[in-house]
Amino acid sequence: MLFETSITIPANTASTAPTTVILKIAHGIISKIMVRPRPGHVGLAHCVILHHEHQIAPSTENMDFAGDTFPIDWEEYYEVYQPPYELKIKGWNEDDTYEHTFDIFLAVLPRKGILATAVSDAISNILS
Repeated sequence: MLFETSITIPANTASTAPTTVILKIAHGIISKIMVRPRPGHVGLAHCVILHHEHQIAPSTENMDFAGDTFPIDWEEYYEVYQPPYELKIKGWNEDDTYEHTFDIFLAVLPRKGILATAVSDAISNILS
């Protein structure tokens, strides 16, 4: 299943008082995360993704997503089996003039979907 949200962060939003958006998801395994800063950020807007107040993306504490236009995509393996089935996206903006928006997409698969993909990849690697 694919889940999507956007977070628009007003100008002069401090990291100590971030804008927050809740993304409801299904239980399962987050297998892919895609973060898309819209053009114009110039690295001034930042965001992080949390699950149960624990930062999961980027997975290193004190890091955040920033950039300008270029997509930030990666394969992930993060299990979400404890309710509430939601993620919190927090964002702040150092730009003193413009608001900025991130579009965020997540793929959540059931455990059996991950297993089937792993088996298929293993067989493909053996045969090639």
